[in-house]
Amino acid sequence: MSSYSGSAVLSITSGGPVPNPTFPTGGIAFGPATVVDPQRTEGEPLVHIDKAGNIWESGPWGFSTAQGFVARSTDRGDSFHIVSPNGLRPNPAATGGGDSDIITDNQGNAYFADLEGLLAVGVAVSNDQGNTWRENFLSSTLPLDDRQWLAVDNGATSASTTIFLTYRQIPEGSQVLSSPGSTGPTDAVGGFVYTNAATTNFVAKGAPCGRLTFDPVNRNLYLPCLQTDHVEIAEAHVDPGQRTGLQFSLVETPKSPGGAVGHLFGSLTVDRAGNIYVVWVDTNNNNVYLSTSPDAGTNWSKPLQVNGNPANTNVMPWAIAGTTGTVDIVFYGTSTRGDPNSFPSWLNSRQAATSVKWFTYFVQVQGATTLTPAIFQVQASEHPTDYGQLCTQGLGCTVTGGDRTLADFFSVAIDANGAAHIIIDDLTNQHHGAALFELTQVAGPTAIGTTLTQTTPNTATGVTDPSGDAQVPHYSPAGAGPNQAALDLLSVQLSQPNKSHLTVTLQLASLASLLPPAGSNGVIWLTRWQFLSTGDGGEESYRIFYMGANSTAGGTPTFFAGTGTSAAPTTGVPPGDGCITTSPQNCKIIVYPNEEVEKGTINTSKGIITITTPLSDIGSPITSDTLFSVTALTFGYVTGDPILRDADATRSFDYVMSQTSMPSNCPTGTTCKVTGGGYIITDPQQDHGSFSNEVTVDPLGRIGGKVAYQDHATGLDFRTALITSATFGSTTVSVQGTGTANGAATSFQITVQDNGDPASGPDNFSITLGTGYSNSGVVQGGTIEIH
Repeated sequence: MSSYSGSAVLSITSGGPVPNPTFPTGGIAFGPATVVDPQRTEGEPLVHIDKAGNIWESGPWGFSTAQGFVARSTDRGDSFHIVSPNGLRPNPAATGGGDSDIITDNQGNAYFADLEGLLAVGVAVSNDQGNTWRENFLSSTLPLDDRQWLAVDNGATSASTTIFLTYRQIPEGSQVLSSPGSTGPTDAVGGFVYTNAATTNFVAKGAPCGRLTFDPVNRNLYLPCLQTDHVEIAEAHVDPGQRTGLQFSLVETPKSPGGAVGHLFGSLTVDRAGNIYVVWVDTNNNNVYLSTSPDAGTNWSKPLQVNGNPANTNVMPWAIAGTTGTVDIVFYGTSTRGDPNSFPSWLNSRQAATSVKWFTYFVQVQGATTLTPAIFQVQASEHPTDYGQLCTQGLGCTVTGGDRTLADFFSVAIDANGAAHIIIDDLTNQHHGAALFELTQVAGPTAIGTTLTQTTPNTATGVTDPSGDAQVPHYSPAGAGPNQAALDLLSVQLSQPNKSHLTVTLQLASLASLLPPAGSNGVIWLTRWQFLSTGDGGEESYRIFYMGANSTAGGTPTFFAGTGTSAAPTTGVPPGDGCITTSPQNCKIIVYPNEEVEKGTINTSKGIITITTPLSDIGSPITSDTLFSVTALTFGYVTGDPILRDADATRSFDYVMSQTSMPSNCPTGTTCKVTGGGYIITDPQQDHGSFSNEVTVDPLGRIGGKVAYQDHATGLDFRTALITSATFGSTTVSVQGTGTANGAATSFQITVQDNGDPASGPDNFSITLGTGYSNSGVVQGGTIEIH
């Protein structure tokens, strides 16, 4: 043993990290999440509200698809429709789908930008609210590009308007380009042809750089970029009508209190008086900070922490300012402390990932330019929006295998009434798909100084919907199609005729004819929601369920219910029937397979469709379960095309289940559990059928867990998707539900026997599938244990 001499100092600290403060809500509240797109998934959604109050959303579909999309709401966020003609992105070049941005000018023209596979930045212009787009897929002047942003300097006319475009040229830094505003559909320059706006080729070296912002008060253009321990802003003054010769200088925010900035972009915004607000995340303590400047970046306030408990680890901040001193801020936050990149990945371990729950948080800071700012914080999302690891290393996540499903940001905008509108990704569905939702502020103080008063919808009677808004398509080069009366929703209602069934009632404008829209083979009426259930790996999931009806070529409708299965855990093989993937576990198109045949009626004279389903067919929700974001939607469909043609959508509402039949005999207030594994002998050749079993009924009566079974002789690979019934006896447990056998949906019944003391006899396992397969036997190489 070697000798050692020296000295040591023992330092003892009590407890863990310094607790975060707790902030009041200020009466701020958000309504149920609105479905933006019921099928396409997108990371990093961007929201923009135009002069007329229409809400635009844009997001990339990924390089694997070479697509990005635009959606639009003309009813203040109650519903959205795909804008891109035929479901394709505005600029249909061969590459793309990397990053996207969209803005409008005060003349009503829309400008779209998309990253063309790191090779270039493509742009597109629409002069008719998205019906037609003209594009230039090589608008950038240098290759190897990343994260582009748009900004607009609105003039009195289109000719005096300037569109600014920035992007990061990866080896060198950020460029800022400019183009005149578009003067109309024959203008081949405005919004298409961009030239260098600065006196230098590059205006900033930092990365990543947040959204380009134009301040119309002080007429300054700002580009916020991250440096090691602070945000650096490239700033230039813009004279009226000036598009080139901009002289950029660099201004620095104060150093971040924790000493490091990151977890994606810093966000810069200006209020109506021209004050600057910069928001960022410190990666050493994972807090969100705000610093303000009243004089274009010459002087800055001390960084102010704006997140409070339970938002202890945070990513992806975005800010939008309103009246003097008031700024709205959003970010994803979790109560779990740590590096978001180090949390368990859903792609590798679904159950472990659900131990880390991310929510969407909204913060409003009032008096931010004073010495006594007030901070209000509210959880804007009703339930978690993601689980586990959030990889924040950009394209580096592809190399490390990190979970980058959220991509790099989400965003918030404010409407003319001051209400905040947040576009988010919700990954808590069974597919871990980046499903698009919009959150609308419905109560409390706003960024522009108004106060909203919440009106609570009567969910017992459902929600109504305007007539005449079921055009197919909503946007096309020929304009909107005709209104489809059979798809024109007037109301949707949920009810419970008894303790074991749920009924959906749809009121349509007319059901006198069920003929599909031109170019479609049939029509679909669908009502969907999410509630706390179990994913296909036995993990917690706010799973998608639905009830619907479809008609082919005007024929008598059939009625159905379902949920759709995800790609198999870890491997993604088989891919499941509920989402189309482009790579393992990478959900791109959510679909709604007709899994269960249900009872329904159609009253053609009154325009009413009713569908009734056993609760066991839709996940066995229990008393007081909330069905989140219940939404009725209608579509035309083309046989063989997984993407439906959207017609109408109601606003979302939440439905709380009243008294229900319990799916288990486990006494309320008690936890019942069965675990185990091993194998049975399946044939005279002594082949094995191996299984693993973990099923739990919690004190509320909710069933969770999973069972997996493989017959090595036949090649059968069975996994449970939903366990809808669990019956516990003194020595036996029987579970029923739905699952997949080699990727195909099937029902199942599994019974296990725990004989305890070996002297009482061996444990037993039996399985019967809806496919006709069945087997049973004595458990070997393991055991069954009923807790």
